Amino acid sequence: MYKYKNVSKEIIKKLEKEQLELSKKLSLIDKKNINEIKYIAGIDTTFTDIWSDKTTAISAITVLEYPSLEEIETVFAVKEIDFPYIPTFLAYRELPVILEAYKKLNTKPDVFFIDGMGILHPRKMGIASHFGVITGEVSIGIGKSKLVGDFKEPENKPSSYNPIYVDGELRGYILRSRKNSNPIFISPGNNISVNSALKLTINTLKRYKLPEPTRLAHNKLQIYRKNYLGGKH
Repeated sequence: MYKYKNVSKEIIKKLEKEQLELSKKLSLIDKKNINEIKYIAGIDTTFTDIWSDKTTAISAITVLEYPSLEEIETVFAVKEIDFPYIPTFLAYRELPVILEAYKKLNTKPDVFFIDGMGILHPRKMGIASHFGVITGEVSIGIGKSKLVGDFKEPENKPSSYNPIYVDGELRGYILRSRKNSNPIFISPGNNISVNSALKLTINTLKRYKLPEPTRLAHNKLQIYRKNYLGGKH
């Protein structure tokens, strides 16, 4: 079991309160018309040593033209991180390095897809929502496993989906992007509606499980991480 060293119950309570305050700034209204979107971006983050309290985080942001999904640019950032992995507090571990990469972008994306949850979170403040609120950007969370919510499994066919509810409120969708693949969890981060988040995600699927923005960011990140670690020896 991972131990949350140096993170007291008092700190956890403080961060929960901060998340609740940030959630009051959320907007689930479409800031952008999907038909007017020109650039979309995917964000993914990895670590050089995932089981260490103090580790090096590496983040990649890949920008694609929409709707062609052709790559425009990819930027990376590397940063020492000392906040451990704690469920529902992922933003406090990953956002510092993500924001470093965000500052390097030459292209202005209309929407950011982030590996992690949006409002499918106990306090509606998954990493995609946290990023969206503090930057003012349009963001969508792409989760790989359930965090919260009630839903029925989608049919075993491409682009089959079902709604996810939390306390009776529609928070997102569970989507099976490919036949025989595990479904993914889609939720708005900020400045986009639940249904538009789903529609845009489906529009960015190719023949893979993940939408192209986060899939390409992940692939670029793995290559960069390998080269980074190779250069350390």
